[in-house]
Amino acid sequence: MSPNLTASFWKRMGLQDEDQGRCLRVIQEAYPEHTVGILNQQGYCSFTVIVYLHALALGTEDEEVSNSQSGSSATKTWILQIRPQQHALDLNIIDAAIQAYGPAAPRTRLLNCRLPSNLAAFELDFVSGRAYSRCQLRTRDIDPLMLHKHIMLVESFASLMARSWPLSSESNTCRRMRADSPINDSPRGLQVQCDGRVGKRMRSKLSALASSLPDAALRTKAHDVLAALNDLGEHPIVLTHGDLIPSNILIDPKTWRIKGLVDWAEAEWLPFGTCLYGLEHLLGFMDKTSTGQPVWRYYNATPDLRARFWEQMIQEKPEIGDCRKTTKLARDIGVLLWYGYAWDEGAIDRVVNEVDDREELECLRTFLEISTP
Repeated sequence: MSPNLTASFWKRMGLQDEDQGRCLRVIQEAYPEHTVGILNQQGYCSFTVIVYLHALALGTEDEEVSNSQSGSSATKTWILQIRPQQHALDLNIIDAAIQAYGPAAPRTRLLNCRLPSNLAAFELDFVSGRAYSRCQLRTRDIDPLMLHKHIMLVESFASLMARSWPLSSESNTCRRMRADSPINDSPRGLQVQCDGRVGKRMRSKLSALASSLPDAALRTKAHDVLAALNDLGEHPIVLTHGDLIPSNILIDPKTWRIKGLVDWAEAEWLPFGTCLYGLEHLLGFMDKTSTGQPVWRYYNATPDLRARFWEQMIQEKPEIGDCRKTTKLARDIGVLLWYGYAWDEGAIDRVVNEVDDREELECLRTFLEISTP
């Protein structure tokens, strides 16, 4: 999530600050026996509150909410997101996420209430856990206890990714689709199936990166990935989380196993592996040099952790081993599209540059193993 922007959400969306109070009153009326609390950390495109029946300890640093109750009380807790029409949740996409990832994706429904302007409220099932961003180590050395937790983290991430792999096995090739996938067998199948905000422009966006990234090595990498795009013709298209960063990954604070993923607003159908840029955030952290330059640092245990990730994912879905090359290609596509474009107040059309986007470029070069010029 973005930094705490609750005070300015309303003005960013062309509304008045007074609309916050109006919305909170409407939500309180919809849940008369519950307490409505504002989460401390908010996203850019939504205003989020928690609705709970019993006493809860609200997180003071991020979106974490620790439920001290058990049994039926947990079912009386929800997350409510207020969103303008242009940032509304696609409930069909949410349902597909639940089918693919099970309880890791919270069930969501549109709340029947009247809010100011073009706002809508979405009720999400409460997913317990702590945001990984609050636990992420910022030192390269990992002691034995923390190494064990990191192993649990990457193996549970591998299991979660494997869940989205196709359920059926029709042949020995990589051509497999989930029963709920929008299948199309034409030569334009990839373009037809990847019909979301990013997917439908995948080729043109990679082309723009190949011509406009700030150094020759990055441009060459983007060009090579673009040239290999047709290799994905037999590769599965799966429902893919659209922002797999530490603050959207909820873990068990004791074991570090992943309990859920939040913020499915940008999810869409993409080649399996596109969101594997998220693995890098489990293997390292962004730091700064003595001169203030951003630098990505991997943990010393990263080679072993990365190997464990692939071993676990292939163990659960052996077919992934046959498609490892195309899965890595999809992963590189994800790295290029997520870090090659700047996030300018919701717009994702500007190619990153050396002046304004140093962290994004550091991620690009490190994740794609490209030396700094």
